[in-house]
Amino acid sequence: MRRALNIQQDLTQIHTVEDLTEVFESIASIHIAKIRDRVVASKSFFAELWQTYEGLRIDPKEQLARHKENSNGRDAYVIITSEGKLSGEIDEKIIETMRAAYTRPDETDVITIGSHGIAQLKGHKIPVTQSFHLPAGDINFTVTPIVEALNPYRHISVFYQTYESLRTQKVAHIELVSTVQELGEQVEEGEIVSSRDYIFEPGIEQIADYMESVMMGVALGQVIMESKLAQYASRFNAMNSAKHRASDLVREYRTQYFHAKRGESDERLKEMIKVIKYRGRQ
Repeated sequence: MRRALNIQQDLTQIHTVEDLTEVFESIASIHIAKIRDRVVASKSFFAELWQTYEGLRIDPKEQLARHKENSNGRDAYVIITSEGKLSGEIDEKIIETMRAAYTRPDETDVITIGSHGIAQLKGHKIPVTQSFHLPAGDINFTVTPIVEALNPYRHISVFYQTYESLRTQKVAHIELVSTVQELGEQVEEGEIVSSRDYIFEPGIEQIADYMESVMMGVALGQVIMESKLAQYASRFNAMNSAKHRASDLVREYRTQYFHAKRGESDERLKEMIKVIKYRGRQ
């Protein structure tokens, strides 16, 4: 049987782990609350932007048209993963989903957001055309460099983890331009701002193009925030499980500690009885 002193030392370390997991669980919970508020604010901003944009394009067929003169004729696969290795299996599932769709490597460039994705793709010998770090902040961050890198592409597919609930995160796959269009369809009609009523400088087409780029950024930002939301939920669940496991170990080690203490007390009592009997014989 292990000594009570050794068990007590292990028990102290487990208590420390239990406290740390509770702290990390709380931090993840705070991040989740912040990102939820940001997603709500982002949707409101997109709605206002779309109402203005919708009136700028006289021909609805031209809304969010990918201009052929600016296209490089290639498709882009955007992979959003975590920065570190605390994502569990979800990043691997994202890569597997992307690999299943990666049927035309000669026409498709792979762009990663989050450094963990680079390591995953290298393991599968899939070349990465460009890579970006996942935004460090949850509230104030820009996706302008990413949108500028994506502008020349014909089609943009995004693979990421989506937040369904605190306990459930799944892999999602969207086409970015279609997603912007779907977001626009959800917006109620507002005041029409057209070239018949206003003079636009440098021109209505240039302004509409710029707004399209901004809306692409808003949509991509929402996807990144949802991915981060799912990552924090995964960490919350991992820390919650670790905390409960640590609590179970604390109870188990306490039982072992008391048994060891009782065993040591019994051994000392036996030794004392032996000494008393020995002295009684003398």
